[in-house]
Amino acid sequence: MIGCPSSDLVAVEVANALRKYGLAKEVTAEVRAIFSLGLEVYRLDATDVREAAEIFLEAYIGPYDCAHAAIMRRNGLKEIISADQEFDKINWLKRLDSRSVED
Repeated sequence: MIGCPSSDLVAVEVANALRKYGLAKEVTAEVRAIFSLGLEVYRLDATDVREAAEIFLEAYIGPYDCAHAAIMRRNGLKEIISADQEFDKINWLKRLDSRSVED
């Protein structure tokens, strides 16, 4: 799955999770590691934030998830690898559970 695109928002979410779990000292190394993988990384921009607000009206899920979906919509992506079942509430998006996706 190393060829799958990602977004810069994923790195922000990883950093925040590390901080929440008391691993703040790991943030810089982990963010660097994410960007060293050579993945295609989509950027969050202002149009995505506005689109995320519209997606929120459709699905009533968390703002970060709406932002991920907005980035995907802008880039024509319709499948996401995630264990987060909230993505199932977005009718145009297909979620592939990360626990069942093989390399």
